Amino acid sequence: MTNLYSRKAIDINRVLLVRYPESMSLRKLAKEAHVSLGQAFKVSKALINEHILIRESDNYKLKLMDPYILLKRWATVNNFLANKFIEYYTDESDISSFIAKFKGIRDTEYAFTGLAGALLVAPFVRPTNVHVYVKTKEDADKIAKYLHLLPVEESGNVKFSIPQSEGVFYGTRDVEGVNVVSDIQLYVDLLNYPARGEEAATEIYKAIDKKWKCLRVD
Repeated sequence: MTNLYSRKAIDINRVLLVRYPESMSLRKLAKEAHVSLGQAFKVSKALINEHILIRESDNYKLKLMDPYILLKRWATVNNFLANKFIEYYTDESDISSFIAKFKGIRDTEYAFTGLAGALLVAPFVRPTNVHVYVKTKEDADKIAKYLHLLPVEESGNVKFSIPQSEGVFYGTRDVEGVNVVSDIQLYVDLLNYPARGEEAATEIYKAIDKKWKCLRVD
């Protein structure tokens, strides 16, 4: 039985949700998710069996029929805090001013998530911590040096997250001059996050719902 929430499966689910309501071939899905054709086939077949995905009869492309179920199920089992974190401290008291300093970073891939990401996309909860995805510890150290951050063992207010899959960067966009993960990734990261994460997730969900309703063609 295919696990729809394994790392590779999640990379596939993410592509389908970020690109919804676009239909795509199995080959394109595998390419976008950076998985093998075999893995894409297994996951898509499982999603079809769950009546979440269909294969269109005219062109055999795959299309999500119920993105809401897939998104909510994934978010329910996701644990953002399971990622590896590298912690730093900034004495900048204004979160928005601190985030703006990332505008000068051009040669290192990063993306805001969590409450800091939500602050940029759908302001509702003002965070006390900043969470940022990076690919490696070296990337975290490089950004920390640029921003003059102080390394700490724990309880830092700037937390660099090294994800289990680089797929978290899929759909990253520029918001006010800095990089933020997709609304899909934001929602998933926030739903089970403590300190008002669920409240912020609700606002992101509203934004996703509004976008999907505008894009969907029945």
